[in-house]
Amino acid sequence: MIPYPRVLSSCLVACALACPLPVCAIDKVEATKPPRAMTIERLYSLPWVIGTAPENPQWSPDSRRLAFLWNNEGTNFRDIWITDVADGKPVRLTAMPRPQNPASPGTDIAQLEQVARAESDRGISELLWAPDGRHLVFSLHGSLYQVLPGQTAQPLGNTGAHGSDIAASARARAIAYLSDGDLWLMDFKSAKRVARKIRSPGKQDVSIESFAWSGDGTHLAFVEADASNVPTRGIPDYLADEARLVGTKRAFPGEPSPSRRVGVIATSGGDVQWMDLGGSPLDPIFSLRWSPDSRHLLADTSDLYIKHRRLLILDPADGKSRLLLQETDPRNVTAEWWADWAPDGDGIYFSSDRDNDYHIYRQALTGGEPTPITSGDWAVFSASLSSAGDSLFVVSNEGNAESRRVYRVPLAGGATRLLTPAQGAHHPVVSPDGRYLADVYSNDVTPPDLHIQSTVGASASPMRRRQVTHSPLAEFNDYHWVAPKYVVFKNINDGTPVHGRLTLPPDFDRAKKYPAILGSVYSNSVHNEWGGRVYHPTWAIDQFLAQQGYVVMNVDISGSSGYGKAFRQRIGQDYGGVDVDDLYSATRYLAAEGFVDPARIGIWGSSYGGLLTTMSMFRYPDAYRAGVAAAPATNVFHAMTGEMQTMMAPQDHPAQYAKSSPYLRSGELKGHLMLIHGMRDSIVLFKDSVTLSQRLILQGKDVDFVVLPDAPHGWDTKGLAQTRHAFRKLYEHFQRYLGPTP
Repeated sequence: MIPYPRVLSSCLVACALACPLPVCAIDKVEATKPPRAMTIERLYSLPWVIGTAPENPQWSPDSRRLAFLWNNEGTNFRDIWITDVADGKPVRLTAMPRPQNPASPGTDIAQLEQVARAESDRGISELLWAPDGRHLVFSLHGSLYQVLPGQTAQPLGNTGAHGSDIAASARARAIAYLSDGDLWLMDFKSAKRVARKIRSPGKQDVSIESFAWSGDGTHLAFVEADASNVPTRGIPDYLADEARLVGTKRAFPGEPSPSRRVGVIATSGGDVQWMDLGGSPLDPIFSLRWSPDSRHLLADTSDLYIKHRRLLILDPADGKSRLLLQETDPRNVTAEWWADWAPDGDGIYFSSDRDNDYHIYRQALTGGEPTPITSGDWAVFSASLSSAGDSLFVVSNEGNAESRRVYRVPLAGGATRLLTPAQGAHHPVVSPDGRYLADVYSNDVTPPDLHIQSTVGASASPMRRRQVTHSPLAEFNDYHWVAPKYVVFKNINDGTPVHGRLTLPPDFDRAKKYPAILGSVYSNSVHNEWGGRVYHPTWAIDQFLAQQGYVVMNVDISGSSGYGKAFRQRIGQDYGGVDVDDLYSATRYLAAEGFVDPARIGIWGSSYGGLLTTMSMFRYPDAYRAGVAAAPATNVFHAMTGEMQTMMAPQDHPAQYAKSSPYLRSGELKGHLMLIHGMRDSIVLFKDSVTLSQRLILQGKDVDFVVLPDAPHGWDTKGLAQTRHAFRKLYEHFQRYLGPTP
């Protein structure tokens, strides 16, 4: 038997690292007290057992204070909290009005709908420090406010401004923001906040999608997107008084996508200077960065298929561009790119997988070959420069494939310094002076919480690391949270190593035969992070299924990051091919281990994971007895245009698109398939699941269809009632066909 101790505290790992806070002490629990039984109803109800994850940490300009969004009650509505680096105590700064949440709605539809609205309300969505370094500016339901610590929040502007993507310039003493596709500026030089429109495209379907302040605060660079040529498709709305079609801009692969152009405008107003980037108007623009002297822009762009990357130096004086660096790789399928100016302005830093995996390089403005700054048999996932500009801070999986840890790297390269030794997932924000990290951290047994991490001094310093938030409820300790283990097996066709994340039942006995479920299947799911993936709340269903006696396995299929360029590029023009082979190889690994019943293996996933689920059951019909495909992308011809980065254009590669579309292979199904789909889904069309269901019915196959009338593509993140309903159906499906007496 493999023993897994009961996890008693969300700060278990922090305590192991000698966390100085007394609240990290593990509460004593009677040895004879059995753990509380998990239920879908409780795990997917408010308040969240694991608490509410803190979000969007923002450092004050002097690096002494940290503001962030949080809720200490375990509900979704987030307010602003603030802490001082000297003591690390979180203090609630705002108490914005929350929507009414009826306590006992019973079966009253109007009250139940109000409960759903209240549960889904995430409260404040953006915040930043105002140019004065004292006020905080934030967005609540699209309205802009300002607040001074200790005072009540006030609407911004005389009549209340509305906008998003707020950014401040201390030099200009102003903020800029987007509102209805227009670029606005609000002056903070006096107590009277007056907003004025800086740039309006003035044309339907044309909007500004991003912008950047120059360092001296005199200009704004922006990206303007034109979607006028993008097809409009109707998404049926059956919940209105009369059924109607809602027009949505939605292109299929090979159809026109939005065109883009870069402009620069003075904050005082005037004409726009348009930049000549060369290439095609359809080329994506990944980032724009102003040089330290505010005289030039760095643009990171590529062709539509991300095979030809270009780093350009733009001159706002005349709109001309100069090619600084070009990288060409006809097999490239990912654009996990970052680029920024060196602090001295004489070069740039950028990430590239020109070698085995993503690493950081420096390119001089005078040309020549780039200089490697990091290297090794590991990957860099993100990088940043502090305003102090004396170091690079990178997140990598050096030394542990499943972890994402923070390293400090000299600007000239050389030895890296590990700042966050705890294995797990670190999401850092560097303070302006480079002395601190705001780190939202979690691991397999620790839900996300915010820490302040010093980047200087001896590792034994008491200020080295301090936990700010403590999110899990006391109830968290009443459950037995199973710690996953990590395994490596080989693809059955070519022997390529594949990584898996294995969650075993709490009373696991190797001599027994367990049913197994692969899922939620997706790329990049084998992380030492709470739930493995932070984008969907599958932590609860994973733990629940393990408690019910299932072996649960996640697989980092081909195309996943962190295992080298060759592993990512295996997926090229092959959705539903090598990735599905990786999953089938996982079933053979589990069967060979001896504790899984090969006749009781299931699979489930959502979106791309739904493609993987259906294709797995169609290509390997004898391997999977049951599967659940949620919002499944079963027709790749109807995918988003971004999927051309992997699949290229369907006009040129129709056979590859057909091969990767599961609905064309539905006749091979032998097992029991359930479809779950939201009717408001504009990413993967509900129509595609209807089409697949009809084909399966005509072919005499076993298919069930769970319809979620009010769900968008993220069906498990919008409305807890429908989330509970869908996961109950998923569990009942697996119990029926994989359970102890299938």
